[in-house]
Amino acid sequence: MRWLKRLPAVLTVAIVGMSILLILILAGSVGLGWYPVQHPAFPWALLIGAYGAGLAWPLSALIAAAILGLLALGGVRAPLRTRRRGSALLLGATALHAAWLFGVRPPTSRTGVFHGLFVYGHYGFRPDYLGHCEDPARPLPRGSDLVKGALEPGLPVMLAVHVPEEGWHGSHPRDLPDPQSDSHGTRYWLVRVRGRLTGPGQYGRPALMQYRLDVDSVLRVSPTDMYHDHCGVYDGPAHSPPREQAP
Repeated sequence: MRWLKRLPAVLTVAIVGMSILLILILAGSVGLGWYPVQHPAFPWALLIGAYGAGLAWPLSALIAAAILGLLALGGVRAPLRTRRRGSALLLGATALHAAWLFGVRPPTSRTGVFHGLFVYGHYGFRPDYLGHCEDPARPLPRGSDLVKGALEPGLPVMLAVHVPEEGWHGSHPRDLPDPQSDSHGTRYWLVRVRGRLTGPGQYGRPALMQYRLDVDSVLRVSPTDMYHDHCGVYDGPAHSPPREQAP
């Protein structure tokens, strides 16, 4: 079989190519925190580190599968054990070890009820997202957080929310009560939803969100106030006490 004879060469090239890409993504994530926004290297770090971060786990899984396949073929056929293929295996193992050190892990899924600030139609972010209001006693596990250097500190965990064209069970965000919006048309609601949460990982374009939320049903929706935080808590400016009248 011709394809079987070509398979070792294909696996070797795939391991090398994917390993180099994975290492570049990890290096780009370092650059996001290393370079200031004004530095000429920052756009490259943003392109490679932030837009490529979502590929970190899939690439790791594919590299591991290709390494196992090449090792299996080499165990059966001694002529396949060449120096070039040994170097490819070493590079693949190095890339996987680097990803592990960066905290890249396989995501898990769970179902439940989640609430927070739902942001719909944000300018520059894809897809829409939910600023999750976490239970302090049961915080969500943190993943690799490869794009931490591109985010402001103190932001809530963001969940990527893919709204299907038909909406959720007869309800679509464009049909929800008229909320607060900004000059770009971004709209905000405080919501409570039931759905399936996948992560931690890197989701969105750019991959700034650590979880993906697939909504099954919307349980509650309410508009936001100017000074509401992502949990719906009013955090407005302190009111100065009234001045005492002179006698």
